[in-house]
Amino acid sequence: MNFCPICSNFLSLENESSTGYRLKCPGCVYYHPLKEMRLTKTFQSKEPAPITYPQQNKQITDEQCDKCGCLKAFFWEFQTRGADEQSTISFECIKCGHKWKNDR
Repeated sequence: MNFCPICSNFLSLENESSTGYRLKCPGCVYYHPLKEMRLTKTFQSKEPAPITYPQQNKQITDEQCDKCGCLKAFFWEFQTRGADEQSTISFECIKCGHKWKNDR
């Protein structure tokens, strides 16, 4: 970003047909001619990285996995809604890794 050295306004791009492009201040008479123009694009990933929880921090409980029938699962509790609402418990099967959650 470029700012005007006189009045500190943000400089806008202007097409001066005879001389090409320049940066011009909308608040005063300052302008800066451009010798070349480069356009760059920055892309962000549309999917956030998955949150992983180290298994050594998970506790084990008696909860049956719907996928493989295993009777033990890791579990952890977290707040997904407002502070005045109940928390959510997530489970992960210790055998097949299937994940599910129960809202309390």
